[in-house]
Amino acid sequence: MRRPGLRHSATRKARPTLPTPTDQDDIEETRRLELLEDYDILNTPPEPEFDDIVLVASEACETPVALVSLIEKDRQWFKARVGFEACETPIEQSVCAHSLASPDLLIIPDLTLDPRTAKNTLVTEPPHIRFYAGAPLVGPDGITIGTLCVIDTKPRPDGLTQSQQKVLAALSRQVIALLEYRRMSNRKDVLFRRQKNMSATIRSHVNKAIAAQEAGRIGTFEIDVATGVATVSAEFCRLFDVPVQLTYPASMFETLLFPSDRGIQSTHESRADGSAETNVEYRIRTTSQGIRWISRNAVFERDEEGRPIRMLGTAQDITELKRAALRTAALLDLGDRLRDLEDISDMALVASDLMGKAFDATHAGFGFVEQANETVTIQSEWHRPGADALAGTYQLRDYGSYIEDLKQGRPVVVSDVTTDPRTADRADALIALGIRVFVNLPIFDHGRFNLLAFVHHDHPYQWSEEELAFVRSFGDRVQVAMARLQAESEQRTLNREMGHRLKNTFAMIQAIAKQTLRPVTERSHVESFEKRMFALSKAHDILIHDQGGATMRTIVEGLDETLAMPGRLKMEGPHVMLGPRGALSTGLLMHELGTNALKYGALSVPEGTVSVQWSIDESDTEPRLTFIWRESGGPVPTQPRRKGFGSKLIEMGLIGTGGVVVRYEAPGFSAEMSASLQQLQQAN
Repeated sequence: MRRPGLRHSATRKARPTLPTPTDQDDIEETRRLELLEDYDILNTPPEPEFDDIVLVASEACETPVALVSLIEKDRQWFKARVGFEACETPIEQSVCAHSLASPDLLIIPDLTLDPRTAKNTLVTEPPHIRFYAGAPLVGPDGITIGTLCVIDTKPRPDGLTQSQQKVLAALSRQVIALLEYRRMSNRKDVLFRRQKNMSATIRSHVNKAIAAQEAGRIGTFEIDVATGVATVSAEFCRLFDVPVQLTYPASMFETLLFPSDRGIQSTHESRADGSAETNVEYRIRTTSQGIRWISRNAVFERDEEGRPIRMLGTAQDITELKRAALRTAALLDLGDRLRDLEDISDMALVASDLMGKAFDATHAGFGFVEQANETVTIQSEWHRPGADALAGTYQLRDYGSYIEDLKQGRPVVVSDVTTDPRTADRADALIALGIRVFVNLPIFDHGRFNLLAFVHHDHPYQWSEEELAFVRSFGDRVQVAMARLQAESEQRTLNREMGHRLKNTFAMIQAIAKQTLRPVTERSHVESFEKRMFALSKAHDILIHDQGGATMRTIVEGLDETLAMPGRLKMEGPHVMLGPRGALSTGLLMHELGTNALKYGALSVPEGTVSVQWSIDESDTEPRLTFIWRESGGPVPTQPRRKGFGSKLIEMGLIGTGGVVVRYEAPGFSAEMSASLQQLQQAN
């Protein structure tokens, strides 16, 4: 008669790291755990085949409980169970663990009397088990992984009959047979899935490689040295703007190189003797994409005697990278070259030169606009060698209707003058000037459209938003520089006029005083009065020439705006007003540090940053301003071999008084300097 099942709950412990075998017991345990892992049976859901086995065992042995128990390191887990609620118990409660050492049935008639189990909490506490019989589950290699066991809550002095023992042993072998079948089936499934996954992975890799080549504009090629035939990918054809086909004569691609870049490409002769450069960068002129930059990387495949037989490699479109580098270089040069110019025409010519070269343009420059009569005057501009100059005055409406866009402050981008509706009916006039593609950017000063930045191409050119923003920024900076030059000129004129008037006034006062005081016999008082008048005149001269001061934050923000790298320069510090001398000295110092960081330091790489901090130290009797420039994320700094003007300027500090600590060490260059706050804030 069947008795009700047993209830038991147990908390599963975290499985510890598998120990390194040091003795025979550890080795056996390791082998058991490896076999269990190979069976992939632990923690799987119930399966009818195993459930039927414990049901038969329970009925045959007339016990309320039957279990397929698998022994791990810190627990026993039940693949199938009848009459026992918990799906696992801690290893300390396992009776089955005592079966691991023997291939024979383990029968314990009364668990309370066996020293191995008498103190087991399953015996001493609910469910108070008393009888146990377990047939070991022995794998093909003789490794015991657990038991098929039957349990009763009453002692059974006679244990199991011979027939029951045979049934229990047979059923334990059936459990192993099911596990072996499962393992073989899993292996077949794994092999099938692996083959299927390999095929899918190969297809995926091929598709991804093609997609990556297209996304990165990377083409592949293979040139047979003997025949000069190039086998090329579809993306390679698109890079060179030729119809997609499998093979081309390699010499055909050589003819596309920009004239000034010819000589660095491989030729039939240089491939044959292996002297061709394997990694080169050059420009090509395409039909529909204009001038493009190509980075070609290759290797030679050689025969047993070392002779080249094939040249294999990749070609990548690096036009955007090159243009970005040229734009950055142009911005760097712009500030340096404009700083010392004192003529507006020279400024326009310098800026035009930098802008034209940055865009591989035909013409580039700035025109002065007379909005009332809709004309633009180009005094001088940069033009590519061989192109005609555009100096002169032009009626804008003679070249299209885009003047309306310019008046509204909208940039005009014309990708083809023959098809754009604003220029199509005036295309012949533009083409006669060597203009096929152009960008015009209006620049306003106090609400007035008075300056026009332009870039022209006589070949196809695709403009990006970044390039338009660059032209706009370039134009704004040139306008600011021109406005500064004009303002300085007007200020100098005003200062000279004021100085002249004041000197005349003081001269008149001195003459009147001298006539008035001539009868005075005590000349010392008269001389003292004259000296004071002279000092007052000198003070007025100084005031007239004083250009004013600036805050520390304004100076740093000016550097940040000049660098045009948002988020790369972090600043922190209190409000500090510097006098004219301190502001000028600090501004020059900041410009030097920023230029060095952009050329050699943290700002020369995309991930580099600069931290600028300043604070006021009032611990001494005299307050001091401490300034810290710290770079990170850039190349490892190295101390310059010789000291130029820039290094000397940095060592002079904030106001030329020293107090500078410079470090050339990881994670980046740093400079810490301090100076008297009073000296920095004084008027001169």
